[in-house]
Amino acid sequence: MMRYKLFLLLTFLTNQVIITAQHTHETIPSTARADWGEFEKGELLKTELIDYKTTPIGKKILKKDKLRKGFEYVDSIKINRMVYNSDGLMVTGFVVQPKEKGNYPCIIYNRGGNRDMGSLLVGTAVVYMGKIAAAGFVVIASNYRGNSNSEGKEEFGGSDVNDVLNLIPALSQIEGADTSKIGMFGISRGGMMSYMTTRNNPQIKAVAVVGGMSNLFTMKRNRPDMESHVYSALIPNYEDDSENQLENRSAVFWADELPRSTKFLLLHGTHDKAVSIEEPRELHNTFLEHNINHVFIEYKRDNHGVRKNAEHASEQINNWFLKYVKDGMEFEEEETRYVLPEK
Repeated sequence: MMRYKLFLLLTFLTNQVIITAQHTHETIPSTARADWGEFEKGELLKTELIDYKTTPIGKKILKKDKLRKGFEYVDSIKINRMVYNSDGLMVTGFVVQPKEKGNYPCIIYNRGGNRDMGSLLVGTAVVYMGKIAAAGFVVIASNYRGNSNSEGKEEFGGSDVNDVLNLIPALSQIEGADTSKIGMFGISRGGMMSYMTTRNNPQIKAVAVVGGMSNLFTMKRNRPDMESHVYSALIPNYEDDSENQLENRSAVFWADELPRSTKFLLLHGTHDKAVSIEEPRELHNTFLEHNINHVFIEYKRDNHGVRKNAEHASEQINNWFLKYVKDGMEFEEEETRYVLPEK
């Protein structure tokens, strides 16, 4: 029960899709260079090891210096905060990987939310990235430009897509990262970022998306606040070119441009109030039409982030990455859609 409550709290803090309070989006001056120093010639990232025990998440999962049940895997991973070079900007994030030395496949983790709502926390690194890392992966994640002391300005799927792509060369400077085997995970807005960065990019072997956005027009219809609070506030040239801007961020319109070699796993709750189940259902049908290798799992009456089925979803994601990223297997799924009953 404690673990489930903690999972709910962290999901709310780190993966909520939008910020609902009205405010304007201004570029907040970054102190990243003062904090980290300039990159040396040829240097793409800087890292700093974190002792999770001294952070809020450590206090929640430790009891008398022992990890609570279900978090034993934390002893097998190491967590680093980082800053990396993205188009000349210093962008912040995290790297989580196994402590044991070895050569590990890589997963790029794309966070949800926008601005600092949904920003990466040590709790994100422990609970979400950590579970994937403990399965034998180097997991890297970006806060995207303009957020969490990163330089630049967020564009909600504009130039900040490069912040995901630029994690690939950054991975090459992490000891133990096998950049010949890269997968991608996205949650909520991170699903949109995953589809956009995978578009015409066969380097990504497999993708797993939870509660992901794939049609921003559907999102606008179901969530009118998205247009005023997110689209118009963050997307450049939105007022004059809204149709093109939203279409370019919506995978359902260009699914045929996704690599046939990439395998996609879509996980979504039928009662998701942040990103409607309509979106992955439409994307699933479009994937079928264009012969995109994928599996779509619906969780009956589950919510955003499929929190009621967290353990099942985590198992599906890890198995997907082990099979199609680590082992590089050919697509072999017999069914493309499953509906799981209410838990």
